[in-house]
Formats: sequence, structure tokens, C-alpha cells
Amino acid sequence: MPSFSFDIHLLGLKDASAAGRARFCDTMARITGRMPSEFSRLLSEREPRIFESLDKNHASQVVENLTDAGVRVEIRPSTAIPLSAEEQMAHTMNCPNCDFLQPAGGLECPRCGLVYAKWERENIAKMQREKSLEEAVTRSLQIREEWRVKALAYLENNPLPPEKTVPFDESLLQDELPFLALSSEQGPLLLTSRRMLFPIEGQMISMPYELVSDVDFGGGLIQVKGKIRLQFTFHAAVQVGENQASNLQWQLDKESAFYKDVVMDWAFARHFICGACGANELQYRYEGQLPYARCMHCAVDHEIDLVEAVAIPLATE
Repeated sequence: MPSFSFDIHLLGLKDASAAGRARFCDTMARITGRMPSEFSRLLSEREPRIFESLDKNHASQVVENLTDAGVRVEIRPSTAIPLSAEEQMAHTMNCPNCDFLQPAGGLECPRCGLVYAKWERENIAKMQREKSLEEAVTRSLQIREEWRVKALAYLENNPLPPEKTVPFDESLLQDELPFLALSSEQGPLLLTSRRMLFPIEGQMISMPYELVSDVDFGGGLIQVKGKIRLQFTFHAAVQVGENQASNLQWQLDKESAFYKDVVMDWAFARHFICGACGANELQYRYEGQLPYARCMHCAVDHEIDLVEAVAIPLATE
């Protein structure tokens, strides 16, 4: 009676994205004990044979590993003599958790119990989170540059006298661009390409535009007895000195009131972006004197840097 063995052919991936391809290569590396980079070329071939001459038990084990990784395969019988147990398990691997050397192709580490399929899924999820973070940070920097370009364009037609920024010079960052100074009965305000700066009780307050709530919630410009009052309502009560304020207001002088449309354009048009998923659905709050934001899309918390005017995602396991 002829002795049958089994070959395994690659038909495709359930997830053809970069993450899915990486998972295939990592799984093949774990099964064979070889480097992940050796398997990328297989994805461009038509139904390549990725294993040959396996006995029934070993073939079943390999298929289970590949199926868990989202790989579509087909088992085809062969008349070749099955490889011996020693030949089939000749390749070895190190456990990614405890570094235990063992035959390649197992489902879990015999020393620490790490389930390889679960570890691979978590690794792929981590890679996807890191990619989303990178894309979100890139987008945030793009938005920052867009607003800097917008400030430059505004300054071309409305140059800002140097003396207007003198009260704020110590607070300005090298890469932010001041473009509009306002005067009020409560003191000066400076709008930059990133935030608002204004002194209160001897303290310079840095206020990213993103912390100003929409005009529908009470912020904006109000005309009272021929004077223009600028009032900002915040997403969460902000820390001003030892107190918290849900809104602040300034009685603008006549010249400053002329720029009300510019103020509204900048105050209500910007959005922080979630550093984990790239969404801008952030809900703001204060914990003590520190502002935070939680993404309503993926539930990642962010700490708000008032000086840099960025939302920094907090590390989670």
C-alpha cells in the first residue's frame, strides 16, 4: 500500500492589508523557525506550496496555526513518503515571552504557557495602534502647519506691530506665529497660530483654541451698550490662578472689536485629534489643575499640553 503525505498550498489571506501580511509572515516564521522576511515573496505567487510531505498530524497542526492567523490554505495529498518526525520538527524557535528553545510549530510555549496565536493577534493590534498613532501625529502636524500658513497669509495684509507682542515675548514659542493682538478693559490678548495668551492676576494664561466650546453654548461676541464683549465658554472649567472658570470675557476697545470675525474664525474652527485613532471626538475635563480629554470614539485618554497646544495620548496596556 502506498504511503501518503500531505502538501499545503497558500490560497490567500482573509486580511490582505499590511497587518494581515505581517501576521502571515510572523506565523510562518514561528512554524518553521525561519525569518519572517523570507515569506513575503510567497504572497505574490499563485497558490504556492508552502509545506510538503507532512504526515496527517503535523499537517493538521500547521493548518490550525495558519487558519488562526487568517490564512486561507488547501491540503493536497501527495504520494511522497512523509518526512520523519525528526525531519518535520527539525526547526526550532524561541518563545517571544520567555525565550525557551523548542520545536517550531507548537500552539503554546511548554514552559510559560504563552498561546502563540493570541500573542500574534495582540502584536498585530499593537502594530495597528502604533500606525494609527503615527498617522494621527502626522495629521496633527499638518493641521498645525496649515494654521501657521493661514496666520502668515493674514499678516501679509494685516502686519502686527512688534510692540504689540512685547508683553507676551517670554511666553511665545519659537515655532508659533503671533498674528493678532487685542486690547480690552481686562487687559491684552494675543492670538497665535496655535493658542491664545492673556494675563490674569499677574499670571499668563495659555489657552489652546480647542478648549473653547462652540458658539451655540454661549461663547462669542456680544454687543452691550455700543461696546463689544468677547466671551469664551470652555468645554470644561479652566484653571485660572487658584480658581476655575467655565467662561471668561473681555470688554474690547473699538479697534479690537473690528477684528471680531477673525477672532471667531480661529476660536471655533480648530480641533485636537485623538492620538490613538485620529478622530476629533474629544470630551474635555479637568483633574485638579490639569486638563484632559477622552476620545469618544476609542476611549483613549489624553493629557492637554496648554503650552504646546497638543493632546498627548496616555499610554495604556
